[in-house]
Formats: sequence, C-alpha cells, structure tokens
Amino acid sequence: MEKWKYKSLEWIHKAREENYKSTKDLSPAELIEKTRKATDASIKAMGLKIVRLKEHVHIP
Repeated sequence: MEKWKYKSLEWIHKAREENYKSTKDLSPAELIEKTRKATDASIKAMGLKIVRLKEHVHIP
C-alpha cells in the first residue's frame, strides 16, 4: 500500500478499499438494500429520529 503523509488519509483510503472489495460484486439493488440496512442500524444506534415534511414544499 502506498504511504500517506497523514494517518487520516491512510484510514480513509483503507476504508474505501475495504468498502469497494465488499460491494464490487453486488447489483445496484443489492447495494441499495445493504446501504439502507446500514443506515437504519446507524440511526438506531445513535438514537436519531427521522423527520419528514408532511407537505411538499417547493423552494425556488
């Protein structure tokens, strides 16, 4: 692996590489579902609430 000047860049590169390897063979639908499940788990773990608008609001 290439040397990075900053440790944070090394971490980011490693995370992106691992993500690519674990998702490269998924179909778009499978990738969307995997991402949705991971997002739901993160939301639950952080105790966040999902806030939605009840009406469509158009902002020019």
